[in-house]
Amino acid sequence: MAINITKAAQGWLLQFRLRLLQRLTRWGVREQTLLVVLSFVVGVLSGSATWLFKVCTNFVERNYMRPLALVSHATSWPAFWVLLPLIPAGGAVMLVLWRRLWPRRDARLDGLAGVLYSLTRESGRLRFALGLETMIGSALTIGSGGSAGPEAPIAVIGSSIGSTVAATVGISRRNMPVLIGCGAAGGISAVFGAPIAGVLFAVEVLLRDFSVSTLTPVVISSVTATTMYEAIVGSKTTTGLFQMPVQGSNLVFTFHELPYYLVLGLFCGLLAVFFTRCMGVIEMLSQRVAKKIPAFVLPIIGAALSGACGIVLLALFSHDPFLHQRFSDGYIPIFADGYPTIHRALDPGWYASGHIVAGQAVQLTLEFLAAVCLLKIVATAFTLGSGGAGGVFAPALFIGATGGGALGIILHHYSAAIDPTSYALVGMGAVLAAATQAPLTAIILLFELTRNYGVMLPAMLATVTATVCQQFVVGESLYTLPLRHMGVKLGSAVGISAMQRLTVDQLSLDKADLARPDEPLSSILDRSHASDINDFIVTDSAGHYLGMLTINELKIVMLEPESAPLLLVGEVVRTDIPPLRSTTPLDVALEMFSRHEVSRLPVLDNPVGNKASVIRGLLSRAELMRRYYREMGG
Repeated sequence: MAINITKAAQGWLLQFRLRLLQRLTRWGVREQTLLVVLSFVVGVLSGSATWLFKVCTNFVERNYMRPLALVSHATSWPAFWVLLPLIPAGGAVMLVLWRRLWPRRDARLDGLAGVLYSLTRESGRLRFALGLETMIGSALTIGSGGSAGPEAPIAVIGSSIGSTVAATVGISRRNMPVLIGCGAAGGISAVFGAPIAGVLFAVEVLLRDFSVSTLTPVVISSVTATTMYEAIVGSKTTTGLFQMPVQGSNLVFTFHELPYYLVLGLFCGLLAVFFTRCMGVIEMLSQRVAKKIPAFVLPIIGAALSGACGIVLLALFSHDPFLHQRFSDGYIPIFADGYPTIHRALDPGWYASGHIVAGQAVQLTLEFLAAVCLLKIVATAFTLGSGGAGGVFAPALFIGATGGGALGIILHHYSAAIDPTSYALVGMGAVLAAATQAPLTAIILLFELTRNYGVMLPAMLATVTATVCQQFVVGESLYTLPLRHMGVKLGSAVGISAMQRLTVDQLSLDKADLARPDEPLSSILDRSHASDINDFIVTDSAGHYLGMLTINELKIVMLEPESAPLLLVGEVVRTDIPPLRSTTPLDVALEMFSRHEVSRLPVLDNPVGNKASVIRGLLSRAELMRRYYREMGG
């Protein structure tokens, strides 16, 4: 029954695509124009999905984490030590059960790293179900206190929406990534109420293409998503999931402090490096432990260890009225996205002893900010490195705000004119820029949050310094580091754009010589000597592709020429070399050359199926690289 329904749906979808393409062709609508129209659709859907994700996360937090936190706070210390780690661990149990009920088919990489992999190696094909998996899984993790952020999951959800819309309408492989960027930009824009930062995030982190044809639909989607989210929640303009606790225009940035912001940038860069290293260590340990215990246990262990970081925080500041006041409200500072703590780090009032809690004057101290900064790094590494769902965007903001605030307090002792709030704000952007290697996004995000142009110079100086520090020490962002471990190198933005845009049929192909599997190898050697041909395509009598006979195999036989008459082509043919299609993108072709270490690859139009293969020729590595360097301007 289910199979019949699936086939019927696929048939209906195919008919829909054909009819749509026929009408668009009849009306003379170009695909670039269609992208602009679809960007509105993606913006509406991604803005709505952001609201739905917020509802799911708040539901879990309101009905699970806060009640248990209140119960834990009311218990005696021995019981309290046991109960607190169980709060995020219980959420991890729900996450494991959800993944059992809804197995992840494309679990090669999680989060935005998975989207980047799809963009660079799979032409941006993302399942719509990926968005639902991410939404529920991340809501369970974040809502139960797991140290992770909602921004990256929202970007993944938006990306899956964009990919689904593109696939449904039949957008070409070349333009599908644009709609994925539209979805990601829409999600980020709705979170912060910052449409420009959303656009920059999509083109700087995911697409790495600043051309007008890409920017136009991404901008439209970003604005539409922000408007849609605000229309649903009924909030005022320029507000999102994350809101500034004070009027950002009241913050003061002076020129004589620029050297201090240079120090802040270096400090935040080191924090980002430490954050990245911790994530890598926990992921490596998780992979080793997964060989000895069931993999589904890892997120539960990681969540429990993340909860243990909360115990450490409370043990260090057991008499802090601020901490106990927050905990009595059902909130643990380093749990979940950490937005309330960020809000306080960005509020000048909390750096003065003007707040009264439990009859005592309370203020944010250097010790407290430093402790929550370091513990947030460890808690996030445990949560996400062990397989939890969520993103690193909010933790990076948290680390930057608390670390920057702590440095601001230190500098305030040397100059009373220094406001720690300004350093918390700029530090927030600096760590984000370094961790994601997206300085433009971070700079514009700070401006859109504060509406204060004075933040631009300090933000530019600190974010660039932090980004260079991370690039010099690590060389990758938190999103691209998992790809590097898999051997996937993204390269420059120009190179990626050219290699993804061009296809094999746009290059000159060498003439292909064929060989049969029952042909003596000695005759192949004679043909090679006579015509100076070194690579042969092997097909059967029906014309089906079987493999390649390359110069490497011929050289081995040449070392023992007496064995050539005794061998057949079918005995030495390389069946592990897959053929390329005429429509294969050049970045995929380059990866195939690297993987199989050959000088030529066959290009066929029908490499599989009952029909005979239509052989177009051989693509040489030299021709591929010549075209690449020409596109690079070399």
